[in-house]
Amino acid sequence: MINVTIVKINQNIITIEATGHSGYAEFGHDIVCAVVSTLTQNLVNGLERVINIKPRTIIDEKIPHFSVSIPKDLDKDKSREAQILMQTTYLGLIDARDSFKKFIKIKEIHND
Repeated sequence: MINVTIVKINQNIITIEATGHSGYAEFGHDIVCAVVSTLTQNLVNGLERVINIKPRTIIDEKIPHFSVSIPKDLDKDKSREAQILMQTTYLGLIDARDSFKKFIKIKEIHND
């Protein structure tokens, strides 16, 4: 199962983390892992290449584990743009979870 953790402060997503194998199919043929990988990698691409911020990313392919956190010191405009990407990725992960309930679990942590 892929465990996704969403960390929020005041309804703003600051971290998206995904850990584990889905177990849907054998390595290289697992569409659930491919969906989660594509969503999270696209998030990093958007943050870095579209809105030009440097997120904190951790990638460990052995586990597998992926984490992306946005900087806390963003100006108002960059923060808004980052939230659009974070929220869009979150919605994509929710849709993936709803399609593959046995293979993706999502939990939210609120640090208000």
